[in-house]
Amino acid sequence: MQFIKKFILSSASIFTVSTVLLMSSCAPKNSCDTLVCQNGGTCAADFCNCPTGFDGPQCENKITDRYIGTYAGYTDPRNGQPTHKDTVDVYASTDVMKLSVVRRRRFDWIFTGIIENKTNNIVISDIINGNVTTVVNVSIKAPTSVSEKRTISLNELEYTNGNKTGELYFNGDLIAQ
Repeated sequence: MQFIKKFILSSASIFTVSTVLLMSSCAPKNSCDTLVCQNGGTCAADFCNCPTGFDGPQCENKITDRYIGTYAGYTDPRNGQPTHKDTVDVYASTDVMKLSVVRRRRFDWIFTGIIENKTNNIVISDIINGNVTTVVNVSIKAPTSVSEKRTISLNELEYTNGNKTGELYFNGDLIAQ
């Protein structure tokens, strides 16, 4: 009888330990325990929720970094003057989603705008100086899985007293980052 009690007790103990081990190994794991979200991102449901201005699986990419660089190309003044070589620099501003654009042939030509990540456009508010309004549109094609090339197109329209008095287009390719 003693033997049967020990056997039943040992069997029950082995069964209990085996069940606990099996159940704990099958329990769903929370990857937020090991997933490290950067730049202030927070983990929820096994994914990083990135703050404004960052993306990537762990919020490791600053969105503006994919647009920053020096672009070389040609400016077409659209006023009968010949097209000429030009360079445009795009650099980070103090705000996480703002970029500044400088045309090297005119260092007084500095515009700052907010990047729209979905459209790859830099939205620059109209600049009003007295009776002259300047409208600038900038579009940067960031690298994709299809093309590694990064290009910029920019157009500037100038109005005096509501009448278009100037127009300029620049198209270029990234030459330095």
